[in-house]
Amino acid sequence: MLLDPDIAKELILARTTTKAPQSVALEESFGRVLSEDIRASAPVPPFDNSAMDGYAVRREDLAHASAENPVILKKVDYIPAGTHEAQTLPSGHCYQIATGAEIPPGADAVEMKENTSVEGNEVHFTQCPRPEQFIRFRGEDIQAGASVLPQGATITPGRVSVLATFGYSRVPVYATPNVVAISTGSELLEIEQSLQPGKIHDSNSYMLSAMVQDVGANCHRVGIVQDDETELQEAFQQHLQADVLLISGGVSVGDRDFVKDILKELGVEEIFWKVNIKPGKPFFFGKREDCLVFGLPGNPASSYVIFEEFVRPALRKMMGFPVVRRPLINAINETKITERASRRQFLRAHFYRDGDQYRVRAMPLQGSHSIRSIAGASGLIVVPENSEEIPAGATVKVRPLVAEDDF
Repeated sequence: MLLDPDIAKELILARTTTKAPQSVALEESFGRVLSEDIRASAPVPPFDNSAMDGYAVRREDLAHASAENPVILKKVDYIPAGTHEAQTLPSGHCYQIATGAEIPPGADAVEMKENTSVEGNEVHFTQCPRPEQFIRFRGEDIQAGASVLPQGATITPGRVSVLATFGYSRVPVYATPNVVAISTGSELLEIEQSLQPGKIHDSNSYMLSAMVQDVGANCHRVGIVQDDETELQEAFQQHLQADVLLISGGVSVGDRDFVKDILKELGVEEIFWKVNIKPGKPFFFGKREDCLVFGLPGNPASSYVIFEEFVRPALRKMMGFPVVRRPLINAINETKITERASRRQFLRAHFYRDGDQYRVRAMPLQGSHSIRSIAGASGLIVVPENSEEIPAGATVKVRPLVAEDDF
């Protein structure tokens, strides 16, 4: 009996644990997930400062300034950014001030340099600035002690700026899983080898490694292991120390599909085998100690779909992401879907935004062997089990495969 795909997903996530926190250098933290709240250790800005190059003034001195009746103030000094030496501003005077420089005591506004004229040490003003004009006040952006980044937040370039502002040279994040990818099959050749009769190049280990990297984890690509029981056993035994073992091929019912039996001999608990989906029915999931083992079908489209629907969420949970799945989005179907199946289908498709709605068009070749269908796909149309024909113009559910900017 084939397992319901939703139950399969629950079984996987129930056996997936988030990795322990670790500390990484700030410049290596992009894309990682915070393992604890970040609070402001100081106010931002840390002191009142000027938002413009100009002159720090007392507004009362310029109350009657106009183009017809300019007011002249004597310049005391120049305050560059990074200094803390200015004395209290006396009446009838001004300080020339740089952007970011500390506002001197007594000043209550800044007038832009462009709105003044200078003769020697005398500055001519033709207007009175607004109250507190061009002053950035201490703590107006962030108060000391405030929560600025919550646990579970993904570190973006903007959040790197926040962390740097508060002096986080090292950042508390969840560790990334150690993932290993193996392709099995005596029909496979390394990509450097010339094609031979009956042989094909290994593409799955490269594809899976790239998909792992797309999640934000690192992948050790073992490459090809022949359909030999001894070689397979040695390879699996060596790499069952990983957090996640991805095995492509050898999990169906062929005479040389040894993977499932060898994993059992090595102490891997079979959680399930065969899921009610198309493509990817002969999908195996097991666990030995802390290692999650995914046995993916050898056909590339099958491996691709299985990874997106089942492996990606597990990796994201391990890495601490609070949301582990890309959302299903309603889209207008552009081409009639006539193929019917008792299994839930995942059709590779061109998915895009058209104004205020989404549209989707299934790729023309949906065979599990088709690499063109995965290279050109930006979404997966999810066709429920035992569906009738879906006409053009109907609304369907789509799982995006890329960020919306790349649709």
